[in-house]
Amino acid sequence: METVLRSLVYDDIRYMKEFFEDSDISSQFKFTKKPYSEKTLRDFVDNSNGDVDIHMAIEYDGEYAGTISLKNCDFVNKKCEYAIVLRKKFWSKGISKDASNKIIDYAFDVLEFNKVYLNVMSSNVRAMKFYKKIGFQFEGTFKKHLLIDNEFIDIDWYAIFNKKMEGQK
Repeated sequence: METVLRSLVYDDIRYMKEFFEDSDISSQFKFTKKPYSEKTLRDFVDNSNGDVDIHMAIEYDGEYAGTISLKNCDFVNKKCEYAIVLRKKFWSKGISKDASNKIIDYAFDVLEFNKVYLNVMSSNVRAMKFYKKIGFQFEGTFKKHLLIDNEFIDIDWYAIFNKKMEGQK
């Protein structure tokens, strides 16, 4: 079975709602803990392939498995932010790794970016272990950076660099 990245479609919305209903997933969201409205999710799909943000569906065995993104694309400074969320039934199957490698290759080979970065709550040990496994390197911690549920939390930053651009000025 192959992991495929494709454009998001409205039919994916019914599965996206699982992210907000599952506390194992939604508890790791930094900015949104409440369910999105149908309109908000439709707008997300409509705007998923823009100049600044690229959001793609991860499809596995013909089924929507999650969303993977390159956000805040900065073509001047050749960098973007990576994000991924996977439906729980698809965890621990190697899908996240395969999808991540594909979108990072896209960022480096097609968009010609030098850096792909991410930030994650310092308490999300499972995610940090995964990010390191696929080649992201820890860059630093922003202490008490976000206020979530009336508590200040730390955010860890990670990055991976385009080896083909090493030594370029």
